[in-house]
Amino acid sequence: MTHMAKPHASFTELVERHRVELLAYARRLLGHEQDAQDVCQDALLRACRAFGRLSHDANGRAWLYKIVTNTALNAMRRRKSRTAPIADVGIDNLPSSAVLRSDRSGQLAVIGEAVYRLPAKQRAALMQRHFHGLEYAEIALSLGCSEESARANVYQAIKKLRATLGDRGERQPPSL
Repeated sequence: MTHMAKPHASFTELVERHRVELLAYARRLLGHEQDAQDVCQDALLRACRAFGRLSHDANGRAWLYKIVTNTALNAMRRRKSRTAPIADVGIDNLPSSAVLRSDRSGQLAVIGEAVYRLPAKQRAALMQRHFHGLEYAEIALSLGCSEESARANVYQAIKKLRATLGDRGERQPPSL
């Protein structure tokens, strides 16, 4: 799924175009519905305040992802002492080529835990690439890094997930 940068006429139009996917991204990143809603609300408030400084031809989608990502990373740092929730990696959210055993909920819990334990930038890059279809250039913009670094974050996340899932004797999804 390729998303071309579209000129944005208004902040409301930009947000309405991407609101659902941003909330789903925050939910997957944080693993908790209420935290995701709080982060999205805070991020969109920040975006509204900064919208006037966004150039007309900028990639608004990547810009919003960057704000949501930064807000979520700050929220994760603040709540580090709380119990770690399981990342929301439901059956409907897995890539279609993922091979799951019959005890799907148990395997999904293992996968969700492994995803949640990834370093925050790797988790964000993985979620943006595999669950939201962002290109590496968009991921780089959203994480404030180079395209090569974005690619490396996704690669390292997949490598760690394969190692973790392999260590547990689980059959690993081949698309990861």
